[in-house]
Amino acid sequence: MQRPLTSLSIPPSTLGALIKAGYETTADLDASSAEIVAKELSIPLDASQAIFRQRLASRAPGPILTQPASRTRVADERIPTACGPVDKLLGGGLPRGSILEISGPPGTPKGGIAMGMVRHFVYSPETDREEVLFVDAQNMTTPNALRKAIPSDVARARIFHCVVQTLTQLICFVHTLGGMKRERPKLGLVVLSSIHFPLQSTSSRKLTIPQKNTIFDNLKKALATLTASGVTILTTSQLATKLLAADGSPANFDTGARAILAPQMGTTYLPVSNSYRLVMWPHGRDNGVFKTLTAPFKKDADREEPYIIPEHRVLPVCPPSE
Repeated sequence: MQRPLTSLSIPPSTLGALIKAGYETTADLDASSAEIVAKELSIPLDASQAIFRQRLASRAPGPILTQPASRTRVADERIPTACGPVDKLLGGGLPRGSILEISGPPGTPKGGIAMGMVRHFVYSPETDREEVLFVDAQNMTTPNALRKAIPSDVARARIFHCVVQTLTQLICFVHTLGGMKRERPKLGLVVLSSIHFPLQSTSSRKLTIPQKNTIFDNLKKALATLTASGVTILTTSQLATKLLAADGSPANFDTGARAILAPQMGTTYLPVSNSYRLVMWPHGRDNGVFKTLTAPFKKDADREEPYIIPEHRVLPVCPPSE
């Protein structure tokens, strides 16, 4: 079965080199060899052979299980977001070890969707022994809000709330993120809420493009490391106005021919082989569509799913069938 390379236990540096060389799924490896990969990536042959041994091991049938099937971590396991339209686009939920980015204009309930996913995760019998890291980058989810959304002290004790609001805090956090699974072996879900916010600060505007690229590259490596260990990740971001020239290249107010709304974080901070990017487009105050911008497989991209927000509710739901 074709799987993302992040499902294999490959060192982050090697994984990054593979993706840069165009290898995104296990099927791409099947069309190559250890010798070819070693030459393409400029790595020792034994390191390349280790990659292919991982590939062969992923094909082997697993041992007979003596524990409940609900505890078995299989490649096609889905982690529901508890948001009907989003889960429908994802085929029932986010594949374990994958990343979901939800972007939308100000006022869309991105934070509510994140909280709904966390609530479902800690209450579900499928994941009732796993932990959650909730990173709030805009001070939109307070401990009191968590207490109201998740009244159970036992369930809430498995949620670790962290505030990262400044550029310095973001850089320090990214530095430790990749090793989070080693520190918390039960970690199963990471939520990066409003991850764009620290990059809007005055200090971030002084960063050069290479400095910003370094932050994004380090974040990408940390996310790849976490997902390779089976951690599922949700990020939320805001849409921002971007100016384009007539030929579609980036522009400024003097050279721009048109403006578009696009996710503020761009695409460079996400591993392409296991990331789903959804945008929330409101058509009105209580309705709109979720649209898939990119997905690991082309067949899942450019899909839409309508939503409505019922009166006195926060979370979007699927419209009733006609």
